[in-house]
Amino acid sequence: MANLFDLSSVTSIEDFKKAIPSRVFFNHFSAINYHIFNNSDRYDLKKIAFYNQIKIKNSKLIIDDCRKLLWNAWSTEVAFNMSSKVETDDFFKFALHWHFPQAYYSIYLAMTAFHETQGIANDNHEKSIKIFGNSVKDGHFPDAISFYANGLYKDFKYSGLTLDSKFDKDFNGLKKIDTLKKAEGQIGVFLKSTRKENAENKRKRGEKEHSKRSEFQNRNGNLVKSFQKKHWDIIYRTIPEITLLNILYRLRLKANYRDIETFMNADIDFREFHKCLGEIVFYLNFIHEAYLHKAIGDIKYKKIVHGFKGEYHQDRYENLISKI
Repeated sequence: MANLFDLSSVTSIEDFKKAIPSRVFFNHFSAINYHIFNNSDRYDLKKIAFYNQIKIKNSKLIIDDCRKLLWNAWSTEVAFNMSSKVETDDFFKFALHWHFPQAYYSIYLAMTAFHETQGIANDNHEKSIKIFGNSVKDGHFPDAISFYANGLYKDFKYSGLTLDSKFDKDFNGLKKIDTLKKAEGQIGVFLKSTRKENAENKRKRGEKEHSKRSEFQNRNGNLVKSFQKKHWDIIYRTIPEITLLNILYRLRLKANYRDIETFMNADIDFREFHKCLGEIVFYLNFIHEAYLHKAIGDIKYKKIVHGFKGEYHQDRYENLISKI
């Protein structure tokens, strides 16, 4: 797998330091892609008990609702992949604020189409992400994406990855991803930082509520200014498992101007990153499309597929899903 950035192009130490967060962020996604495509069983869904037992659980299912969601997902994926045909490298840099949400929403919509068949579809992203997390925890997906982090303050637990207890002590987010161990280390750090960010965001959003609870009050009855472990643990207990979908949702949230501006400082191979992200979208869409296909059957699914013009979903159906 190609490295996502070239250190020889750094013009100054100051520029290098500004670029580090973005370089690390891109390397995290390179690690996820490496982890997925180095799993030889990633397309062998028949090895998963959950897949073999899939059937329609929504007694009020309207197949056309699934069609609309899938066509929306495929339209978004097509829009995302149209960029791969552009010859100007700068285009990938300045189109970044579109690519992030496009990747997330394509995956989210395809997942929701499957959720419709199970009677668990909803419009709340946090609830949908939690449902995905529960599915990961319950072994409903291939090992390629079945990793997650949970746990309390400074006591995170990692599942689906072969990490030792000190995996992040000597972590270097700028190292090239060329082994599964390095990829898993990157993913572990990404899960950790995402869980911490979720907790910090929840603290900020809940300040008004926390100020009314005795657990968060000082002797004068005011909200404590500095949270200790006991305070953080209360928050962490309300945060479900952190999975790949949490990471992708975090990517979607980075589509605002300030975050995108920080990426402009990095000498990153934006074209390569776009390709990497597109492969992750392809794989996650494959999974949820295959699960929906299993639920509604080949005849109904094929009708949805052939009604939409596009190459990516057709490729998944003809070369992967129809052969399971």
